[in-house]
Amino acid sequence: MAQEKEVKKPGITSTKGIKTLVAVVLILLIIWLGYQVRFIFGPIESFFTAVGAPILIAGVFYYLLNPLVGKLERLLHWKRNYVVLVVLLTFILILVLAVVFLTRIVADQVAVLLNHWPNYVKEGQDWIKSTLRGEDFDQLRNALVTSNDQINKTAIDWVQNHLGDGLLGVGQIAAKISEVAVVLVSTPFILYYLLVDGSRLPNFIIDKLPPKARPSTRHLLTELSSQISKYIRGQLGVATSVAIMFSIGYTLIGLSSGILLAILAGVLNLIPYLGSFLAQVPVFAVAFVTGGPKMAALAALVLVIEQPLEGHLITPKILGDALEIHPVTVIIVLLAAGQIFGLLGFILAVPGYAVLKVLVVHLYTWWRTNSALFKEELGDKE
Repeated sequence: MAQEKEVKKPGITSTKGIKTLVAVVLILLIIWLGYQVRFIFGPIESFFTAVGAPILIAGVFYYLLNPLVGKLERLLHWKRNYVVLVVLLTFILILVLAVVFLTRIVADQVAVLLNHWPNYVKEGQDWIKSTLRGEDFDQLRNALVTSNDQINKTAIDWVQNHLGDGLLGVGQIAAKISEVAVVLVSTPFILYYLLVDGSRLPNFIIDKLPPKARPSTRHLLTELSSQISKYIRGQLGVATSVAIMFSIGYTLIGLSSGILLAILAGVLNLIPYLGSFLAQVPVFAVAFVTGGPKMAALAALVLVIEQPLEGHLITPKILGDALEIHPVTVIIVLLAAGQIFGLLGFILAVPGYAVLKVLVVHLYTWWRTNSALFKEELGDKE
């Protein structure tokens, strides 16, 4: 009986294995050299820090308004720049009116909260002392009273420190105002040109590439744009819906600073999974301090009604499974990005991961298609 010829698989000592190890070592060497000369990237970092905010804001609004501009262009048969101008001016007007309206409401609620804060603290302490009577609750009562005093002291110190810094650092305030003014002025212009010429950018990039690379690059850019567009429109839609629902609920139960807390809940909802939990911490704190256990129970009732509506109706309808990312992966990405980049990392972690995932998948697919390491596997499938 003839013995079957043993097929040797390429190991780490084969030519292919050595080439792979050399490639890995070269990549690590490039990373190490880049880290050693990181100081040369300082000007580049400063440049992107200066222009990053208006470009980022304009990019978000681009994905919100671009579908509307396209529909109106097809419906009205106007030139695109005219449609963009009308849509942009209308959007800015609505945004300004909304900001003015909300600013007045939020400012009034913040003033009420600050004016009544000492009374809220005293009422909280009185409730703790009257409810937790007896020697059996001495330790718990003292701990709660101490925590209440510490929270009050921390809040007062924070206000005093920031107020003192504001009075002493007039130059810093002027610099911040200048930065905000630059962002407010430059963002509409960037957004205008993005809406007018943004659709031409992919073709401009693709035309500069070799013919063989154009189809895959076009597919990659289309998928990236689709991922970002779905996430931005969906997440902002869900956050707005959450803010509106909580505003209605907190107004009905008479929660102090309810609209302010609802807006905060909507903003924190931009952070997947963790945002909803973080938003409830100040809600229950204010509810308990201002209205006692009854108001805290009513706030919990609002949450119980809101969560099913958000989780089973609004989020699937608006956002859906656009990014197809596992919840555990989302939490890990959020924790890592938040630790490295802070609050901005929490907000940009998920869309950034989605973009990186698309790039890695396309790069890996290209590598499998063109690398000699997978030729045998591809030959078996054929």
